[in-house]
Order: sequence, then C-alpha cells, then structure tokens
Amino acid sequence: MTACSKLKDAAREMQPGQAFLDSRIPAGLSPQYYPPGGFVWGAYRAGSLPEARYGVASPPNNPKAQVLILADADYPAEVYFELMQQLLDKGYGVWLLEAPGQGGSGHYLLQNQSIFLTSYHDGQLTARDFITGIIKPSADKPVFVIGTGYSALTALSLSTLLKDNSLKGFIGYDPYLGGPIARGETWHRDTPQPGYWGSIAQSWQMSNPDLRMRQKSDGWQRQMQKAYADLNGLHLPVTSLKSGAQVLVLEEKNATTDRANTASALCARLPRCKLQPSDGQQTLGADVTVFIQSQLADIH
Repeated sequence: MTACSKLKDAAREMQPGQAFLDSRIPAGLSPQYYPPGGFVWGAYRAGSLPEARYGVASPPNNPKAQVLILADADYPAEVYFELMQQLLDKGYGVWLLEAPGQGGSGHYLLQNQSIFLTSYHDGQLTARDFITGIIKPSADKPVFVIGTGYSALTALSLSTLLKDNSLKGFIGYDPYLGGPIARGETWHRDTPQPGYWGSIAQSWQMSNPDLRMRQKSDGWQRQMQKAYADLNGLHLPVTSLKSGAQVLVLEEKNATTDRANTASALCARLPRCKLQPSDGQQTLGADVTVFIQSQLADIH
C-alpha cells in the first residue's frame, strides 16, 4: 500500500508533453536495425505525467507470450529494434516503452534538453499502468518485462509491486548499481556513445534531432541514486522458487569483481532472483529467449 501511495504522489502537478512519433530511418543503416515489420508508434499517458512513447509489433502467428522492453535513458528506443525482431522471430508479441522525460517521450515543464524526471516513481507508475491497462496480461499470453541499464531498476522493482500471476518474468540487464552518475556531454555528430548500442543510437540521432537528449539533469541523477538505494534496501521474505514470477539479473562477463559482488547482493534481496553472466548487448536476445522459453516450459 505504501508503494502504491508513492506512485500516486509522483503523478501530481505534472505538465503533460507530447511524445515524438515520427522518427526517420537513417540513411545507410543496416536493415537489421530497422523497425520490425508491422511496427507502430503510439503515445500513452499515465495520469497527468507527460506522454510516454511506446511501440508494438506482433509475430505472424498468435503470440506465445508478450514481452515489454523498458528503454534505457542512455539511448533512444530505436536501438532496441534488433532485439524486438529477435523476439518476434521466436513467436512473442513485443512492446517497447520509453519513460516520460527521456528519448522521444514527452517532456516535463521547463525540462529543456536534459533527461529529466520529478521522481523515479514516474517510470514505475507509467510501466505499471501500461502493463495493466494496455498490454493486459492473461494466462494464455503471459508477460515478461526487460529493463537495461537504468531502466533495469524499474523492471526489477516491478517484480515487487505487480502481483498478477500472468506476469512470469522480470529481467534486468547490466543494471545501474548505485554511485556517481556522469552528467554527460551535449550531443555532437562526431562524438558517438561507446559500445554496440552507442553507435546505433548515434545513427538514429543524426537523422532525428528530437532524439538527441544525452545530458542527465542533476535531479534525474539524484532520483536514479534513490531508486537504487530503495531497491537495494528491500528486506523481502524468502519465497519458494517454484511460485511467482522469476527474476533474472544479467551481468556482463567482463564486469569487475566489485561490480559482480554488488549485483549478486542486489539479486539476493529480490524474490526468486537468479544472477547470470552475459556476453553483452549483441547477445541479449539469445539470453532473453532462453529465459522466456524456460519459464514457459515450467507453465506447461
């Protein structure tokens, strides 16, 4: 009840902003990074928060499950198109959601060009209501939630807030694990972000100025630090691994010992959580597919 009350308080006095729903495919982009066939953008508003940008695509046949990808604030949602296609190829319906104040989602009042939010509960509230009101989990189409980086905190926290039996798994890939957050540099065409997703993001931002938000406001940094502290501070009762949704934390194999230990400690505080190594962003689709298939096999 306390968590629900916090979510409601977070929605107060927000100024609505419109989401950006017309991104253009960059010239020269490899087709593997294109939007999946049948993909459409939409806007969703939770309470009086700015609009969240979402996208959805379905496989040719009746989907075996629904997968929701929560976009990380470090990248525009477009970087997840490849992951979406990989999951569609396995027969899952796939949704993609950006929290208000980041990527192509609506802005808050006086946000300017920095990533912003008034409370980390804004992302929780948006994802929770989107799942229950738009995706609508069911026994024959259970839902799995994926978060990466900063959005992994939202995905993992939802495992403690949503008790619907049709929610079967929560995945946090390379989660933010506390500590200082760099503000970041202003976007520039000659300074792409590092890593696999960084280069893809740069291509989309070159063709779509609306997606060029890269700097993180001071308030956003503080809220992410608070989100991790609150999640890491949970004291949950031991629950049988044979009941409820499974939680998976994916940590890159080349992570430092300190980071691996911190991820392990976080996982130990979450219900039914398993820590697993990952080869990185390029193999995330395979990791997620194996996890989902194992959970669906347990159901049947």
